[in-house]
Order: sequence, then C-alpha cells, then structure tokens
Amino acid sequence: MSEKSGKGEDTDPGLSEGDKYFIEQRDMILQDIGQTMDSILNNLNGLNISLENFIAVGKEFESVSDLWSTFYAGISGEAEAVDVVTVSEQEELAPEE
Repeated sequence: MSEKSGKGEDTDPGLSEGDKYFIEQRDMILQDIGQTMDSILNNLNGLNISLENFIAVGKEFESVSDLWSTFYAGISGEAEAVDVVTVSEQEELAPEE
C-alpha cells in the first residue's frame, strides 16, 4: 500500500511539495502503526502462553488442595464430635435441681 502511494504519487507532477510531504509522513506513520501492531500481537501471544502455564501449574496443585480440604474437614469433624461428647458428659454430670 505505502509503496504504491508513495512512489506513484511522488512522480506525479501535479502534486505540491506539501502533498508529497504529507504522503511521505502518512506512509511512515502507517509503517510505524503496523510495527506497533505486530509488537502488540507478539506480546499478547507471550501473555497467552504465560496464562496457560499459570493455569497448568494451578491444576497440578488441585489434588493437593483436595487432600488438605479433606484433612481439615476431618479435623473439624473430630472437633465437633469432641464438643458434642463433652456437652453430653457435662449434662450427665451436672446435678439436677
């Protein structure tokens, strides 16, 4: 696109110096935008790979998390059972009025 407009119109004798300068600057800006978009695309691809790796690491710890959840559930279940036994023992030992 920039090669056609830049070379084809620069040789056109009907263009003023201002028009030639405008076309030259426009082509440079379009080229810069294209390079910036390529850079953004590459960085987004890198970010996507990093996110995929992050998710994969998180999934590796899922079984460990389940194990700890089971452990804590068992501990709190025992604690509740001890509390229930303690309350019932206290009721048996308490003198009735």
